[in-house]
Amino acid sequence: MRTPQTTDFGPRGLKSAARRVAPISGTHPRVMDGTRIRAERDLRWTDTSLDYAKREDRLLQDRMTTHESTRPPAHRQYCKHTGFCAFFGGRGVLVALAAIAAALLLLAPAQGADEVATCATCHHKQAEELQQSVHIELRCQECHRGPDSYTVPGEDLNAFQMRPPDSNFSFDHGSAFAGKPTRSQVPETCGHCHEDVARMNPYGLRTDQLSRYWTSGHGQRLKNDGDERVAVCIDCHGVHEVLSGRAPQSKTHPFNVPETCASCHGDAALMAEYDLPTEIVDEYRASVHGQLLFEQHDSGAPTCATCHGNHSAMPPGFASVGAVCGKCHAHTSEAFAKSVHEGVDGHHGCVQCHGGGEDRYFHYIERITKPPGLLIQRYAHLLQSEPAPTSQQITEAINPGPKQIIMNAVPSCTECHDDLDEDADLPTIFNLLDQIADAERRYVQTARRLDEVGQGMLLLDSQRFKFEDAKTHLIALAPLQHTLDTDLVAAKVAELNAICEEVSSELDQLEAGLRMRFVALGPMWGFALLFSIVLYVKYKQLRKQHVTPVPGDASIDG
Repeated sequence: MRTPQTTDFGPRGLKSAARRVAPISGTHPRVMDGTRIRAERDLRWTDTSLDYAKREDRLLQDRMTTHESTRPPAHRQYCKHTGFCAFFGGRGVLVALAAIAAALLLLAPAQGADEVATCATCHHKQAEELQQSVHIELRCQECHRGPDSYTVPGEDLNAFQMRPPDSNFSFDHGSAFAGKPTRSQVPETCGHCHEDVARMNPYGLRTDQLSRYWTSGHGQRLKNDGDERVAVCIDCHGVHEVLSGRAPQSKTHPFNVPETCASCHGDAALMAEYDLPTEIVDEYRASVHGQLLFEQHDSGAPTCATCHGNHSAMPPGFASVGAVCGKCHAHTSEAFAKSVHEGVDGHHGCVQCHGGGEDRYFHYIERITKPPGLLIQRYAHLLQSEPAPTSQQITEAINPGPKQIIMNAVPSCTECHDDLDEDADLPTIFNLLDQIADAERRYVQTARRLDEVGQGMLLLDSQRFKFEDAKTHLIALAPLQHTLDTDLVAAKVAELNAICEEVSSELDQLEAGLRMRFVALGPMWGFALLFSIVLYVKYKQLRKQHVTPVPGDASIDG
């Protein structure tokens, strides 16, 4: 007779007993049918407590014979000899170890088994650069075509990863793979996306960049002559590490643009083949624009791309240089349009005077006029060594450059002005410079006096506000002189001098009033002193008359 073997009579124990039974004779268990299970369940509930205790002792003996040390939950009690008995029996441990080993062998790739490889599997450096670029969402296939992944034999992939650093390794990427674009293919490759209005609109980028490139000197040589030494997109923007122009480390950041262009235009050997000067790089660095960019770190200063264009890079002709400079110097451009030089054949426009003179390449842009604040600083420095300077000393100290700059440019004027010594136009130019120099002297002298008087006890808000108009007129003289109209310049200088004269006159009046107050204070202080003496004498008299001295009190006079 067989009796069911159970260990727990809680809810889980009942559930487990309903599913399995254990033999008492040591034979292999078997799952009974529904009738047998119900019979065993009824038998268990009809047994006495003593029978329960006997069965528990019997179960404990069976566990000890199979070296069971713990009693697992009822829902995990399986047969001692089959199934998952590795949890309980010694033989089960060996079976479990064998099963685990087999599973590991099945899961581990066989030697030489195929593996799935993407572009990043082999091209680690390029993948990292792409992750740092603005093209982070771009797929390799956008530029190189081909599939997204490849099935590669494991032994080949291991051989590639273990290869020496300098060894060559070839791989068949398939017929759809376009490979590395040639330099002549780069513009069209980039233009495939950058000409797409739908793709560029979310980023606010222009879609005519490729068309502009084909109009540039670089694009024309590439397209017409097949010259792959010219600059293409990747030379300025990078290959995979394309960064935003706002990033400080980007090649197209304003602070880096001159060096980016200099990588080619500063190469003497390369530029010699195109008969282009390399001096333009150093000229730009020394120019007023280069000083603003490199010394004052003004990101708004003009760079190569400002004047020549970025994608449509082309040197502006002399006929259009005024328009190029006029993008920033609008008032100067308007004034120059009124001069006799506007439209004259052979005139070089702005660079005729500002290009540095002979043996220059029109990149050494010099500033003839100086900022008003700089003029005041230079005048203050002059007064430290020369308390009473002459007019010539003041001009040479605050702004010595204008006449020298014009003298450097004069030799290039001989195409129209044959005899410079006899030409009446040259004195006209120097007359303009003298008028402006006189206005600058008057301005710095008035500014100095305003500062000195303001350090005292006088309030000069009205005079300072009025003097700002003089500063405005001085700044206006810079573009106005390009008209070469002496009458216009003289009128503006007269307005500036009138303001300086008015401010100086008011300062004289304020100082005179201050001196009068000091003079008037003398009698007032004298009267106050005399009155104090009289009061003291009267006090002594009254004290002597009305205060009775106390014997032994030395504080009261006798």
